Amino acid sequence: MNLKLFKTSACVFMASIFMQLAVPVVHAAGTNEPEFIPIAPNDARIAYMGRLELTDLHARMGFPGVTIRFVYRGPAPVLKLSGGSSNCYFNLSCNGWDPVVIHLKQGPNEIPLPTGKAPAGGWLIELVRRTESWMGTATFDGLSLPPGCELLAPPAWPERRLLFIGDSVTCGEYDERFPPENDRSPRTTNAGRSYGMLLARWLNAQAHLVCYGGRGITRNWDGNANVNTLPVFFPRALPDDSASTWDHTKYLPDVIVINDGTDLDSGPMDEVKFIDAYAAFVVTVRKAYPGAYILLSESNFQTDGSDGRPRTERDQLLRTITEVVERQHRAGDARIRVVRTGYQPGTPTDTHPVAFQQEQIARDFLGPIREVTGW
Repeated sequence: MNLKLFKTSACVFMASIFMQLAVPVVHAAGTNEPEFIPIAPNDARIAYMGRLELTDLHARMGFPGVTIRFVYRGPAPVLKLSGGSSNCYFNLSCNGWDPVVIHLKQGPNEIPLPTGKAPAGGWLIELVRRTESWMGTATFDGLSLPPGCELLAPPAWPERRLLFIGDSVTCGEYDERFPPENDRSPRTTNAGRSYGMLLARWLNAQAHLVCYGGRGITRNWDGNANVNTLPVFFPRALPDDSASTWDHTKYLPDVIVINDGTDLDSGPMDEVKFIDAYAAFVVTVRKAYPGAYILLSESNFQTDGSDGRPRTERDQLLRTITEVVERQHRAGDARIRVVRTGYQPGTPTDTHPVAFQQEQIARDFLGPIREVTGW
């Protein structure tokens, strides 16, 4: 068969079959026993990238960008996923083709994958969590394999490792929104097109996104400090679960980007207190990752004055991160620096950067990351 035609047909088939959000598990004729063999989410043939809570029953995901990877041959397995709300979305790609969007209903979902003659290496499936924690925790509950389906060892993740810490910009919130529709539904959030995930692809690296829309270092976007701010959820595998703990030794990044200006969304702050809070958080990050380069950046939300508005918040954040870096240098930490990034105005209907603006943010970081790592 012509390869181009085969790929086109397969993609059409994928798009149509993924519209089915729930299918019954087939049972053997005349019995109550399922033909399908259950595969636990912690099976060694299933690989993960990103912060999550993994057991033999569930892989629970709160942070965006978590990626699940496995390879199969033969008849199609069934994905088992659960949505903590009706606002959980994933990208699903096969052998690197353009992804289709999976929308989970709240509760259990069983989603079939396409069956067909596989390439020699099998079908490489990647699931990427598009949405973030406040939109609902999602759970990968494993696979159901029909007779003849074979799981193969997945390809290894890249050795280079990146960690991005921040707010909704880092989450890729509403980055697939575009006027005049002004669609601010969770579906238009796609962490897969965030600047961090773009940088990971450009640099052949892994990426973890430790971020939460509207959360700063000391307070929420509206000035409320009684929330799980960045220092609160940084040690967690699930940002909204106080009982959840992340083991930092599981993922040791080469470079950490901290990009969060949410504290200043509701106006300027007491400068000394904000610098002290930011510096304390950086010390926490440094203790967790003593060997990483840390890049502190301006916020892409804050105007640079080009739109006629005062740049008060941008200037305060720049003074803050500059002082924090100088404190670290005085303490003997040479692996930290300030990165200047541009203002991204979003669109007339929403201030969140859209996808091509996320690419501009990635370009702002590309040079500095290459400079400190030699990549």
